[in-house]
Amino acid sequence: MKATVLVAGSMAILVAGCSAPPVHEPPVSEPPVSEPATVSEPPVVAIEPEIKPPVRPAVSDSETLLTYVDHVRKLPAAEFAKELDTVRKLYARARTEMIRMRYAILLSAPAAGPGEDARAMELLDPLLKSADASVRALATLLSAQIQEQRRAQGLQQKLDALMSLDKSMIERGR
Repeated sequence: MKATVLVAGSMAILVAGCSAPPVHEPPVSEPPVSEPATVSEPPVVAIEPEIKPPVRPAVSDSETLLTYVDHVRKLPAAEFAKELDTVRKLYARARTEMIRMRYAILLSAPAAGPGEDARAMELLDPLLKSADASVRALATLLSAQIQEQRRAQGLQQKLDALMSLDKSMIERGR
């Protein structure tokens, strides 16, 4: 009997502890009573996490050089000449792959003048064997472009020679 009373008493305590506290609502007819003003702490403001702009991945050497090709292509003649002189002097001081590639890009541009493509090919030769795959790929691309320009120039010269021959034959026939 003692054990039963003890268990029943424990159960009553547990059940009483689990019940929700009574809710006291003000009567509907009476307005809510405000408490007297006391010194209160400043309101808690939710701090939003700082919004950071997305991080741009590091620019690779390939991207830098391709951007440089686009930049060089748009330069006016006077600025192109200054850029060519600047990079030539830079190449004389430091012969890194990037500077060598920039110099070759400038020399392969049509604005560099005739015959500069041969110098560009000389600069590209070591880069075609580079351990850096991206530099090697860009050097291969630039080398192929120079070779295509040479073929086009050769074809243009042949066409000009044929047109000149045709013109002289027409004049003789008159």
